[in-house]
Amino acid sequence: MSIGRLGAWTVGLLLCIVATSAAQEAPLTVRVGPAEAGWPAVVETGPLLEDEALRGALDSALPLRFHLRVELWRRGLVDRLAATDEVAIAMLQDPLTGGYTIEAPGMQRRLPTLEAARQVLERQLSTRLRPDRAGRYYYLAALEVETLSLSDLEELRRWLRGEVAPALGGQSPPTRALERGLRRLMIRVIGLPTRRYEARSSNFEAGG
Repeated sequence: MSIGRLGAWTVGLLLCIVATSAAQEAPLTVRVGPAEAGWPAVVETGPLLEDEALRGALDSALPLRFHLRVELWRRGLVDRLAATDEVAIAMLQDPLTGGYTIEAPGMQRRLPTLEAARQVLERQLSTRLRPDRAGRYYYLAALEVETLSLSDLEELRRWLRGEVAPALGGQSPPTRALERGLRRLMIRVIGLPTRRYEARSSNFEAGG
């Protein structure tokens, strides 16, 4: 094998290794569950909390917000959105105990270790979305992770309790919306971590 071919082969091998590693560590995947269960969306997350920037935010006692949106699309001449499901979760480290708190609608858990918190987080980042009639479909999923200010966390907590659904649903007064937008812009300007991951399932045929 010539040096040129050897170099090209080596580069190709390295690219394959990198691609394989990236695929194995994909932060978000969505696939179709079994037919006997109604072809549900099955969401799986990768090692989100191994992200050094996100870990750094947690270690600095900054809350993280995880927002998962899953969409069911019906295939056709023009694909149509058939249904959606959304999940919002807040996570915060207690600087005194070193433990973690995870909050979701109707749930608040205090966990002693990061591993225990990770397991609860992965279970909560799920959906029951599935088609309700026959057709050809696919799923789209998007996961956003952002660092919150403490005031954002309190607003999210109230929303999780069902107290201020309009505020986070785009119906808040313009002043509040502007204030929230400026806070999030400042978070990005000063370099606090934000992440967005997207995934698509294969197409599938749901029976009658």
